[in-house]
Amino acid sequence: MEFSAEYLRLYELVLQTGDRSVAAVEAATTILSIAAEVESANLTSKEAAAIRFMCSSVLLNSAFDLHDATLLKRGRDLAEQALAETGPDEPLRFQCIYNAANAIVAECDEGLPKQASHDAWVPSLIENRLAHRLHLREARSLYFEAASSPSADPHTRSAAYCNLANSLDHSGRWAEAYDFYLRALEEDPRNGNAAGNLAQLLYSRIKNGTGQLGHMAAVYDKYVTMAKSLREGTLSFAGEGTADRWDALNLTESDGHLSHGLADSDDDYRHWVAVHRLALSPAVEGLGTDDPHWDGAVIEVLYGNTAADVMPPILAEMNVLKSDFLVSRRLAFDGIVQVAEGPEQKDDDSGYYIETLDHSLYGTQYSKLLLAQRSALDVLDKTAVVVNEYLNVGDRPDRVSFRKFWTNKDGSVRESLIKRPARALPAFALSELAFDMDKDGLYAASQDLRNAGTHRIVHAAFMNATGVTPDSRSRVGLFDLVDSTILALQVTRSAFLYIIDLVATWNHPDDHQGNYQSLPSFEYMQFPDL
Repeated sequence: MEFSAEYLRLYELVLQTGDRSVAAVEAATTILSIAAEVESANLTSKEAAAIRFMCSSVLLNSAFDLHDATLLKRGRDLAEQALAETGPDEPLRFQCIYNAANAIVAECDEGLPKQASHDAWVPSLIENRLAHRLHLREARSLYFEAASSPSADPHTRSAAYCNLANSLDHSGRWAEAYDFYLRALEEDPRNGNAAGNLAQLLYSRIKNGTGQLGHMAAVYDKYVTMAKSLREGTLSFAGEGTADRWDALNLTESDGHLSHGLADSDDDYRHWVAVHRLALSPAVEGLGTDDPHWDGAVIEVLYGNTAADVMPPILAEMNVLKSDFLVSRRLAFDGIVQVAEGPEQKDDDSGYYIETLDHSLYGTQYSKLLLAQRSALDVLDKTAVVVNEYLNVGDRPDRVSFRKFWTNKDGSVRESLIKRPARALPAFALSELAFDMDKDGLYAASQDLRNAGTHRIVHAAFMNATGVTPDSRSRVGLFDLVDSTILALQVTRSAFLYIIDLVATWNHPDDHQGNYQSLPSFEYMQFPDL
């Protein structure tokens, strides 16, 4: 493709100005002048879009350095102008979306609390997230759009997943953040910033004393080492200051295991669960144990004075949530394995299907995926029912839904879910996750697929997919269906772990004197003689 001389001149000028050795104020002034020049320059629409995008990138970097809200807004405006001039499948489109999301988050993050005690920091953090809840939700959706598009270049996909994870981690949504940091590394294994942020997330969990500490320390060391080795990648993604920050991290030299449950195992199911981080386990990688019963995430401590206090209905209900999830997970794996074998009807499928001549896919393997996707998300509504009863919130169980349960009308977390303001982050994480299930949210498409699959006709298609529609019948692309099923399982797993964190905030040792009663495992209980 040939470019005009005017484009090449402006391109070189932006490159020179964008060198990080140029002072932020000088760079911003020059870029604003170039952006104004684009308006009257003899450029094609694609050339104008490219220059505006480049200008937005340099301007946003200057705005971040200077903490200048006016420059942030101008950088976002330029990104959106460029976006309007791109086609739906152009890589530049997703670079513009990524820039717009960065501008939104930077503006919201200006109000994040700085140095403070933990008790003061958490309420201030939540106050900031609530004040910007609509804008932050928009940014998360934009990041996900850029990250998940096959038309975006790998660098943009990796950066978008990493920044999405950063935003989630700020809101206490550590399990989802972990998943997206790993996706960032999958998209571009040179992204040392994603590795460093993974290490930082694990450090926070270790400081809180939550989970398998020796294991998490070993995984922390793994990602610290990776971040240091990927300094050049960090420079290209996040700059010298961030690279220096990761270089300064110290190793714990933990003797803990990096993963459990996979050594000498040829069980494809176990490996699939570990790869997609679908184990209901306090471990962050692997399965958490070599035991056959490796889905070991449970409520570990309940304080009380009587057996009834430490054996409330929530224990039975969490058992049911877990088993429901495990069925959904196994169903998804079976369906994915059969789909990977090819489109031929499977031997265990007794159906006789009519060829509809429109590249549609019919058979039990595809229905397994659809059923797994919606049954996984059905578990979410049940988690809200469980918390409603355990904390005596008082809502009618038949009217409780995951998306509506956690917040007041203004979006704030319901007071009955919070033991103390300094321990409100798990409740807030659940409320924000629920907000992302709603229209315009990060997981809105997952919720739409679940609703359509429950109430209308949805099937897989190899070509000419419509995506989820409000019509009687929707045709969902096969690969989209696989991705949606795995994402639904990951989201539900995260919510399950957040529920455990929430219960722990109500059973903190600082609030209780004396000893706690350990909880027996079902596998060791003896049934009475009949």
